[in-house]
Amino acid sequence: MNIIDNFITQYNKEYDYYQKLSQIISNKIEDQLFKRGIKAIVSFRAKKPERLYDKLISRNKKKKYQSLSEIFDDIVDLAGIRVSLYFPSERELLDEIVNEIFDVKLKKDFPNDTHVPKHNKRFSGYWATHYRVQLKDHSLTKRYQNTLAEVQVASVLMHAWSEVEHDLVYKPYSGDLSKEELSILDEINGLVLAGEIALERLQSAMAIRTEKSAKIDDKYELTNYIINKFKNKENVKYGNTFLINNFLKTNKNIDTKILDEYLNLINLEDKESISNQLLDIYMNDSSLIDKNIIKKYLENLNLPHDNSSIFEKFIKCWSILDETASYLINDGNINPPIRNKYHGTKFELLYSQKFINKEQLNDILRLRTLRNELVHNLKVPNILLNDFEIIKEITNQLINKISVSNDRKKLEKEMRKL
Repeated sequence: MNIIDNFITQYNKEYDYYQKLSQIISNKIEDQLFKRGIKAIVSFRAKKPERLYDKLISRNKKKKYQSLSEIFDDIVDLAGIRVSLYFPSERELLDEIVNEIFDVKLKKDFPNDTHVPKHNKRFSGYWATHYRVQLKDHSLTKRYQNTLAEVQVASVLMHAWSEVEHDLVYKPYSGDLSKEELSILDEINGLVLAGEIALERLQSAMAIRTEKSAKIDDKYELTNYIINKFKNKENVKYGNTFLINNFLKTNKNIDTKILDEYLNLINLEDKESISNQLLDIYMNDSSLIDKNIIKKYLENLNLPHDNSSIFEKFIKCWSILDETASYLINDGNINPPIRNKYHGTKFELLYSQKFINKEQLNDILRLRTLRNELVHNLKVPNILLNDFEIIKEITNQLINKISVSNDRKKLEKEMRKL
């Protein structure tokens, strides 16, 4: 029995392992797609032994395998996952998701200069992104953690065309194709590329329709609307739009005029994602505090009843603290040259100008972590009544330092409502 036969014998024993790994990765991707409002079809499979055997026979002509480990290192798609996007432009969002939830060992964008097609083409061929990934450390999936899987991301149209071309051109079970047949495949590729352009136009048209309707009804419209707003920007980190959509549910329908105002405040240089920044802007809007929006948002998280009132007071007080810090920084209390050149957080700036001491800064940074765990990550941190009292005391001290009387009185009134 040769080395390829030995490999196939071993792989048959491990086939269920690779099938399970691909299912786990597929489920993780589908979960994120649902939360973030991205329409796609996700499929998975472990490579069929008979197809794998034919591939190894073909590759061995060049590779000359010497060991089983060489074959394992060479064949990276024993566990394969395919993400077929409705809208091609959302490949950037998938890149964000894949890098966030997996350990990415290699990323390959197609088309690329290294790939040489088997026949002359007028059109550019296969447009997709392939990732070689491993699961990140997690107790429930530890036995699968160090095994590579391949995630292929492309549009639904591109995946359909590539499947046909791959089977007919690169796995010609029915014989080599004629020049005319290859030309027809190339022609279909041109239609697919034109179809992708049409899909991108459709996506933009949907966003324009949403803007004209003045409301957003679901997370898919929300995601599409945000993507369209930042489609010409580079290095955009969108984040988990499920979070902001969950918060905006409390308003029944999302007013696009208000949403636009907040989107204009997004800082793309900030390390926080658009979703997290947007959520913070809503959370820090004092006009919403009076409408019990935060209370309703916390109710959607199914928090323990005994802690829900503390959480609500804590988040409301944090919003006032954040607003107070902005007043102190922007109302002439800090010289513009110092303010404009400072690269730390607003609270670190206040510390540098002696508005708060080191102990208070450390308390604020610690409590900000707890606040972000609750608001951004939907985790229930251990927030105690004492934490609320600490942040309340710091906020009151800072309010007293505001020089503009109307601003100070407004914030004092908000604090009395807590």
